[in-house]
Amino acid sequence: MWAKIDVPCVGGPVDGRSLIVPVDDDGWPPTTIDQSWLWIEYGSELLNADVDGVYELEPIAGGGPPWVYVWATAKPSSAPGR
Repeated sequence: MWAKIDVPCVGGPVDGRSLIVPVDDDGWPPTTIDQSWLWIEYGSELLNADVDGVYELEPIAGGGPPWVYVWATAKPSSAPGR
């Protein structure tokens, strides 16, 4: 059984909700949560949501815990021809 914690989200498609995420051996949650994770957890709830970005883990005070996931929109591609 994996250890899990609730981490609140600020901004983005699940603003105001908490994500239940696994923690590593040191007790840290993932540093980012991307759209593939969101689709697995929330599926059709996100059909009309902008999921072009990631949630980035940030400590609320000091080095954490507690933490919060803050939404960061994806940067436009700088690939040639775009």
